[in-house]
Amino acid sequence: MKITSTILMGAAQRAARWLASQQTAMGNYRGLGKPDENGIYSDTDDVGCYYKSIYSLRVAGQDAAAARMMRHIVDRYMHENGDIYTNEQSRSSGSYGPVFCQMYQNAWLARAAAAMRWYGLGRKITDFMVSLRDPKSAGFYAHVKPRSNIIDSCATAVGALACLQHQRPDLAVESVDFLLAMFKAQKDPDKLYTRWTSEGGLVTDLAGVEEKNYKYCYIDRKEGKQAYWIWGWPMNVMIAVYEYTGQEKYLEGAIAIWEWLASAHDNAFGFTTAGKDGWGSAMLYRVTGEKRYLQKNLSQMEFILSAQQPAGWMLGPGSKDFAAQPLRTTYDFTADFSTWLIDSSMELAFMGL
Repeated sequence: MKITSTILMGAAQRAARWLASQQTAMGNYRGLGKPDENGIYSDTDDVGCYYKSIYSLRVAGQDAAAARMMRHIVDRYMHENGDIYTNEQSRSSGSYGPVFCQMYQNAWLARAAAAMRWYGLGRKITDFMVSLRDPKSAGFYAHVKPRSNIIDSCATAVGALACLQHQRPDLAVESVDFLLAMFKAQKDPDKLYTRWTSEGGLVTDLAGVEEKNYKYCYIDRKEGKQAYWIWGWPMNVMIAVYEYTGQEKYLEGAIAIWEWLASAHDNAFGFTTAGKDGWGSAMLYRVTGEKRYLQKNLSQMEFILSAQQPAGWMLGPGSKDFAAQPLRTTYDFTADFSTWLIDSSMELAFMGL
């Protein structure tokens, strides 16, 4: 099958229709059991079910569903200071965000607010994120509560993107300059580390980190199934800042990250965690016209299309059917994958594909 922007758009819209069909009138997702007297399902009462869906619904044309869901998020999970989390015991479900990038959900919601043109809401979310920005390095801290001195490449990238989208471009540029410096500070040719401190620079010591979480501390070039998004987001915000400033150093930085990923395992452009890399490839193809970027984008798009089920939802590797995959994961994958389908579709359409 030849992949075109039309095919990608159609798949994204099928996914968004399925997501919208799972929504209640109050904006939350249905769970597997019965709701309580307030219409809340215990297994979907979690920011982790929703934070990617609003952007996906909006850009795929399900505007009313996006609005209802954002209302639900604001009413149930948003706090006066602009922070958004499930409850005092758990910011959200998942193994990455709660431990390594606690503002990840906030950043996706800021991105959704920009797509909806709800700039007041987006500024409120972004202003809280900026409170987690280190003024010395311009990097963003990984943890909201408890605070730590660890700065994270992904947190910095999504924080910078929120700043660029919500009237803080000066801060975005400074943070991307930090990401360029962080990338240049890498020493191990086979590992791309993700953590930094203003006092000590790049963190390569994994003391205190559980072995199962090493994958969030670096990307291993030689291994598959890595957390590719942790440097995929920095690549993509460098492209955004390049387009905002016109300064070649940002495009050069994005290409350098892409080259590193392209030299890694094939999963870097063909796995559940590589959607951001595929989207970045599509943007680089539009900006440069070079077909090597298109080929990597199409590799990731093929992976995503192969994950889509007839009803529109997405099935991840290792799960044989709907019942075998956790419901939160199904909502997450479907929203995440459809985002990269539709964002890539836009880039490819510009190039006449």
